[in-house]
Amino acid sequence: MADKKPERKASESGQFKLNLVGFKQGDEQPRVVLQAMGEDSKPFFTEPVKDDGSFGLSADVLKRAHRIVLGSMAGDSEVIDHDSAIVFRPAQFAQQLAENGVLNISRNWWERWFWFTYCVSGHVRHCRRRPWWYNELFQKVTQSALENALTINQAELFSFEVASPRNSSYVNSISELIFWPFRCDTICYGTVEVYRRTCCCEPWVIDDPRLPDLIRDLEHIVERIPQVIPSKIPSPPPPPPDPEKMPFFKNGSLDIMSVYAVRDLQVIRSLPQSAIAEYVNAREYLLCRWYSCGKPQKVAQGEINPDGTFNICWSEFPRFLRPGCSDEFAYVVKQTIGGTTTTIYDGIAANIWFSPDADADLVSYSTKAFSCSDTGNPDKDAFVYLDLIGGTESWQLNTPSAAGWDRVVLPAANSGLLFPMGDGNGVTDRNMGGGVTLTFNFSEGMKQAAVGAHYYRVSVTEADASGNPTGSREYYQDGLSWQKAVWTGTGIDIVPENLGPFTVGTNNFLYTIPFESNADWTGAVRYHAVIDTTKFANQQHLVTLEVFDAAGVRLRPLGTLATGQPGSEVAKPFKYRRWFQQGGLPGDDTVEVPFGAMTHLFWWDNGAPYAKIDALVRNGVVFNYECLFFEGSPTSTFGIQYHAYVPNQMFQYYHTIGWGRGLYSVYGGVGTLLAASNVNVGYPDPPTPGGFSPTDTFAHMLDTGGDASRTKCSFVVNLTTYAKTTNGDDLSYPHVTSGAAFALEINQP
Repeated sequence: MADKKPERKASESGQFKLNLVGFKQGDEQPRVVLQAMGEDSKPFFTEPVKDDGSFGLSADVLKRAHRIVLGSMAGDSEVIDHDSAIVFRPAQFAQQLAENGVLNISRNWWERWFWFTYCVSGHVRHCRRRPWWYNELFQKVTQSALENALTINQAELFSFEVASPRNSSYVNSISELIFWPFRCDTICYGTVEVYRRTCCCEPWVIDDPRLPDLIRDLEHIVERIPQVIPSKIPSPPPPPPDPEKMPFFKNGSLDIMSVYAVRDLQVIRSLPQSAIAEYVNAREYLLCRWYSCGKPQKVAQGEINPDGTFNICWSEFPRFLRPGCSDEFAYVVKQTIGGTTTTIYDGIAANIWFSPDADADLVSYSTKAFSCSDTGNPDKDAFVYLDLIGGTESWQLNTPSAAGWDRVVLPAANSGLLFPMGDGNGVTDRNMGGGVTLTFNFSEGMKQAAVGAHYYRVSVTEADASGNPTGSREYYQDGLSWQKAVWTGTGIDIVPENLGPFTVGTNNFLYTIPFESNADWTGAVRYHAVIDTTKFANQQHLVTLEVFDAAGVRLRPLGTLATGQPGSEVAKPFKYRRWFQQGGLPGDDTVEVPFGAMTHLFWWDNGAPYAKIDALVRNGVVFNYECLFFEGSPTSTFGIQYHAYVPNQMFQYYHTIGWGRGLYSVYGGVGTLLAASNVNVGYPDPPTPGGFSPTDTFAHMLDTGGDASRTKCSFVVNLTTYAKTTNGDDLSYPHVTSGAAFALEINQP
C-alpha cells in the first residue's frame, strides 16, 4: 500500500530548521544533508543543511518523495551514508515540521553525523624459503602420529608447540621452522586492500559448548591434509608438493590453523576437559573462530611505499561496539605487473587478523611475488664483503684468514666447510656441492667518485695443503641478468638487466656491480656468481673477488701491495672485509682483508652417498637368493650384509638400518638394527666386501611376547645413507636407500 501523501499546512515558504538537541556553544558542527528519494530509492533532490540549521524543502518535492533521508555523505558520494541515515516517511516528516517548522534531532543521533578518521599501518615482506624448508614443513604438518605416539607432559601443555614431531630431520618444531632466520625481501610496490570484521570472542570455560564445533573444524582441515605415518624404518620421504598447492598456503599466505591442525586435534582429544579451555584461550587462531565474527567488509585500500610500509586512512562514522566485541583487520596484497594482477598475500583466506593499532607484518610466500631487496649497504664508507653462500650467511664458512690477494694461511682439517659450530640440527663441517651461489655486499660508498667501482670478477683455483693457489685460474663467465621494476604509464613492468660478462680494456669476464641505487631490483636472481662445483675436483679451492672501475682498471685498497696481475691497477680508498662472526655479538662482525683482492677457502665434494644391501644373514650365515623365507627358533638372529658410505667419510652424516613387520604403518611393528653410524662400511664397492649389521632375534621381530600366536610374518628392511653435502640453499641431507623383503617363521623350539 502506498504511503499517504501529506497535506500542505505550516511553513508555506518551504523553509525549515534543524535543531540539534544538546548542541553546545563551541561544539563542532556536523555536515548534514537532506535528500528526497523516489520510488527507485535514488535521490532526486539534495539540500545541504546550513550552519545555522536552516534548510529548504518545497511542497512539490515533499509530494513526489517516497522517503526523506537526513544524514551525512561519505567523501565524493552522492548518496547519504547508510550508517548515518535517519529515514522518514514524507507524511511523518511533514507532521514533525507542522507546528513550528523545526525538526528536533537527539544527540545520540546527530553525533553519528561526524566523520572519524581511521588508520591502519604495517609492512609487507616476501620470504622466499628454500626447498628444504618446504620439505620440512610438509613433513611436520602432514605427519600423523599414531594413537599411542603422543605423550604430553605438564610442562608442554601450554607451550605454543605442544606436539612437536619426534623424528624431526632438521629442526625440532613447527614453530622453530616458521621462525627460522631467513632473510626476507621488501615488497616495495603493490596495493593493500583493508578488510574489517567485528568479533565477539568470549574466553573459553570448562566444558565449553563450542568444543564440538572446534573439533569438527579441525577434522575438516585434517581431512584435506595428506597424512604421512611416522616410522622408524629409514626410507626417504616423498617430495613435497608445489608450495602454492599445499593446503596450508592460501594465496601466498601461511594459514597457521591449518599448519597446527593435526597437532591441535591430537592435543585437544588427549587433554582432560579441565585443561582444554586454557589451551584454546592461549591460541588466538583457535579462540576467535568465524562463527564469533561478522562478515569481512572492505573499508579501504592504498599503495605500498618504496620501503615496504603502508599507512592507509579513511573516514567514516564512529563505530559503537558492544562490550566484549572488537574490530579486527585483514589485508589482501595485489601486484599488477605487465597488466596482470596477482594476489600475493590473502589474510582473509589464511585467517590472519590484526588489531587496529597493530603494526601488521604481512609475509608473502608466493612464488609469483616481486620484491625489492637490499643489494648493498647504504653506508657511505666504501667496502665489500662476501654476504651469502646460497642462503647461508658467510660467517658460517670456516675460511682461514687471507695471506695474500690469492691465498690463505695454513688451513685446518675442516677449513673451507660450512657450519663449523653446527647447523640447526647440530651437524658440523658440511661440504659444499652442486651449484653454489655467491652474493657480495657492495656498499654505496664503493660507487662514489673517490672509489669509482663499476665491475667485479670472480675466479677459482685449487688450493694446496698450505692454502696457496695451484693450477690454472678459472673465471666465472656465465651470462648473468637481474630483473628490475620499471614504472610505466599504466603500471609496472619487470625487465631484465644484463650484468655481464663483459670485456673492458684488457680484462675479460667482468660483471657490472648492481648497486642498490642503480634500480629497483627484484626477482629470484640476486647473486653475483654461481660456481658449478661439479666441474672441479673434490677438494679445497680458493675463490677470489676483484673490483674494477668503469675503464676496466683493477682497484685495490689504499696501503695494499699490487697484485702483480696483468693490466692496469690503482689504489683507491675502500676496504675488502671478511664476515667472521654472527651479527649481534660484541665488536665488529667483519675484519679487514688488507690485500689487493679478497680470497676465501671453500671445500666442495660431490661424492654421492651409497647404500646397498648385499645379502640377508640368519644366525651368521649369508643368504643372497631373490626370495628368502627364514625358519628358526625364538633366539635365531637376523641381520644384513651391506655397503654404506660417502667416498670421503668425513662427509657422511650417518647411515641407519631399520625393519618393518607386515602392515607396520597401521600396527606399528617396527624396529632398528642400527640406529646411526657415520663410519663408512665396505668402501669402495667393489672390491671391498660389505660389512655386517647388528642383529635382532626372531622373537623380538615377531613380537611373540605381545601376540603368542604370531609365529610368522613378512618383513621389509631398509638401509639409508645420508651425506652432509649442501649448496648453502638446500640444507637437507642427500640420501639414498636400499631395501629388501623377506619372511620369518618360528617353527623350532
